Amino acid sequence: MLRTHTCGQLRPEDVGKKVSLCGFVDAVRDLGALVFVDLRDRYGITQLNIEPSYFRTLSLRPEWVVRADGEVVLRSDPNDRIPTGRIEIRVEKVTVYSKAETTPFPIQDEVTASEDTRLQYRYLDLRRPKMLRFLETRALISRYTREFLVEEGFLEVDTPTLIKSTPEGARDYLVPSRIFPGSFYALPQSPQLYKQLLMISGVDRYFQLAHCYRDEDQRADRQPEFMQIDCEMSFVEREDVLDIIERLLKHLFLKIKNVVLPDFERLSYRTCIDDYGTDKPDLRFDMKIRDVTNALENCGFKAFEGKRVKALVVNRMATATTRKKMDEDNLHAKKFKVFGVSHLKFNDGHLSGGISKNMTAESLADLAKVLELQEDDLVILCADASGDKAAIALGALRTAYGSQLGLTRKDVYRPLFVIDWPLFEREEDGHIECLSNPFTRPVDEDLPLFGSDPTKIRSTSYDTVLNGVELSSGALRIHDAEIQKKVFELLGLSEADIENRFGFLVKALKYGVPPEGGFGIGIERLAMELCETDNVRDVVAFPKNLRAVEPMSQCPSPVPKEDLDVLGIEIQDGKNGQEE
Repeated sequence: MLRTHTCGQLRPEDVGKKVSLCGFVDAVRDLGALVFVDLRDRYGITQLNIEPSYFRTLSLRPEWVVRADGEVVLRSDPNDRIPTGRIEIRVEKVTVYSKAETTPFPIQDEVTASEDTRLQYRYLDLRRPKMLRFLETRALISRYTREFLVEEGFLEVDTPTLIKSTPEGARDYLVPSRIFPGSFYALPQSPQLYKQLLMISGVDRYFQLAHCYRDEDQRADRQPEFMQIDCEMSFVEREDVLDIIERLLKHLFLKIKNVVLPDFERLSYRTCIDDYGTDKPDLRFDMKIRDVTNALENCGFKAFEGKRVKALVVNRMATATTRKKMDEDNLHAKKFKVFGVSHLKFNDGHLSGGISKNMTAESLADLAKVLELQEDDLVILCADASGDKAAIALGALRTAYGSQLGLTRKDVYRPLFVIDWPLFEREEDGHIECLSNPFTRPVDEDLPLFGSDPTKIRSTSYDTVLNGVELSSGALRIHDAEIQKKVFELLGLSEADIENRFGFLVKALKYGVPPEGGFGIGIERLAMELCETDNVRDVVAFPKNLRAVEPMSQCPSPVPKEDLDVLGIEIQDGKNGQEE
């Protein structure tokens, strides 16, 4: 071994030992009569005390890779901010393994360099202590997940990453076959069909840390390739699966962050939309959305006539809310396909401002009474035909105000399961679409609705939400052939469609299917919560940017024409590479 200890390992009890440390030069302090060098590795920093004349022969610079041999001694000026701050190495010899050019940004936790620059030099960005801590946290998720699930009797099984293309909600990444020109594999959006087949195979309890791929637009919490803790269980009902999810996440937060998560609440999808305007509500603060349609039934404001009116109350924000802020709220709300929002302010016992001049005094008084308003409360109103779009628009404003008012503390955790999702929805042209995959089991008591109003059928789906972030989704699967047939018929799938899309799974369903259910927890989103970052790229070693490009290696990139010819592929209009 080139080193006897790491740079975060030595303590006062090691004084007098002869040691060898290896790492990157973090900082150089040449004081003339004294020279100190901080040596850094993944584990920490140790101060080197180098004799000035010897240092002059070395001319060490930041990020050089070196080995230092010497004796552990006590520091004359202890630094209590780092674990090794009471000792230093009196250096006898330095070996330089490689020199480094000046880095494009300093290797420290706080940097001002743009994200594109940091991604271009990702290998330097990952040297920063904070980034290494993120990678360590992610590694611990994998370690403790395996620890928990193996103890619970789950069998780790790898499923293929070159699979048949099947519809799963997003576009597939396709891989052309050289052996079968014109045919393609797909990279899995999830191991969904394979884990169901494993239950049919009798595996009973399966898991894997699965690589998944989805060709969709990027955002702060999404990457084109990601990993999930993927599980499936036989002979279970919903509560059995939710119990595993809850205990697994409690195990991870306790092991990694020493946080005891509270028991998980359960809210229906309908309650989440009505009360919070989102299917992933942040329960760290209250601020519920209220339906005030009845209070404003004859208010005199024509824009509310015949519509459901929703209200959001922001306490003690009336005076502080400017016209500019109201305009910003309006622009934000319009992103959710509503006409806009209206603001009212409650001061001196009555509502004023905005549309109040178009409303009767009685309706304003009724509104204040229904909402139980207090001095300086801000009321934001929104309306649409069903009330859902209004609720969703107000839900987005609720999230924004919660953050602005400091109500989203990082040290508070409010986990929940969102249950009783709709199984189907009716599109504008009248046809029925499945909100999940067509193998999701309906709630048993809703089965008679297949013959009357299938849009009212609830599914056995469940999402896990923590502080406004969706960590996992899952469902029970259909094991009854007759119910599966009804779902296919309702979706208008022909025998040819079924065979083409799901033929191999439908065939397997004929040979005995256990009642089963499962889930997938997004490892990146879980790591974001554990690392307290809002950017998924922070917890991915070599991420793609918002254009799905990896700036460091510049992929995707063109390939030689002869490689395409082997695959029988021709690029239209001569395009072979990234857009300008």
